[in-house]
Amino acid sequence: EIRHVIGVAEQTDPVDNNAYVNMAATRVLQEAAAFACRLKRPDADRWNEIAGRMYLPVDKDRGIILNHDRYSAEERGVAASTPEALAGLFPFNYSVEAPTERRTIEFYLGRVDEFVGYPMLSALLGTYAARLGDRAAALRWFERGYADFIEDPFTETNEFSRKRFPDKPRTGPFMANLGGFLMSCLYGLTGLQLGPEEPAKWCRRPVVLPEGWDAIEVDRLIVRGRPAQLEARHGAARATLQIDS
Repeated sequence: EIRHVIGVAEQTDPVDNNAYVNMAATRVLQEAAAFACRLKRPDADRWNEIAGRMYLPVDKDRGIILNHDRYSAEERGVAASTPEALAGLFPFNYSVEAPTERRTIEFYLGRVDEFVGYPMLSALLGTYAARLGDRAAALRWFERGYADFIEDPFTETNEFSRKRFPDKPRTGPFMANLGGFLMSCLYGLTGLQLGPEEPAKWCRRPVVLPEGWDAIEVDRLIVRGRPAQLEARHGAARATLQIDS
């Protein structure tokens, strides 16, 4: 367990076992253990054991991951609507069974209206809707969670939604929101997850893109020192990562 933490929602009081914190810690330990194995260091078993014992708050009746130990579905307000548990699923790629992932995404997207327009996680919301196969919702959440943050005439990305919070001071370019949208496009929607195996195996999910999007194409990436191209076409079983010979 990890107690007395402030999560993404930045509640007034610390909480115990924040889902995002615990999921992120688990993934970091797993990755560190994998590196230790490859480097033939003795730490891997201990780190994997800690990761395997990390507690995750779950509502067993609903089959969803809870934001933290005291979290209640009856809570209202911005903090309660912040989808912290979803940030453990992406970008940290914490692995859960498919029904748990789906129910957790459905639950938090169903109550995120009070949160969208705030910084950090808003730019990721379209990715979660895409994982449900809902193209219209994916487009809507990217519009509300990112496009509404853009300020003319220089297409500057602000900290808060300009449409929802027009009276807030202009603060930009706000790199967390820019990075969130870029990460959604490069990793979330494409299903690209880097790992130690051959890069051809990094594309791990079916491609579902927002309504009106046909494909995501990146003409030049550098993969292990070599130029590569990424293509994620809507409806494809997997995106493709082509490395130049």
